[in-house]
Amino acid sequence: MSGLDDKSIANLVKKMQKQAKPRNVEAKTYDATAPQRVTDEKDQERDRMFKEMKRREF
Repeated sequence: MSGLDDKSIANLVKKMQKQAKPRNVEAKTYDATAPQRVTDEKDQERDRMFKEMKRREF
């Protein structure tokens, strides 16, 4: 991608921002009596680690 100037990079960033939509984990609660899931830094790190482990072959 050599030869891209700042204007074209800015346009690509705007395009990618429109595509990216955060997932709403809390909206997936099907049982009202179930405890609500609380996300913290450890939980996010754990999810990232397991996603990385899924990509690797052992």
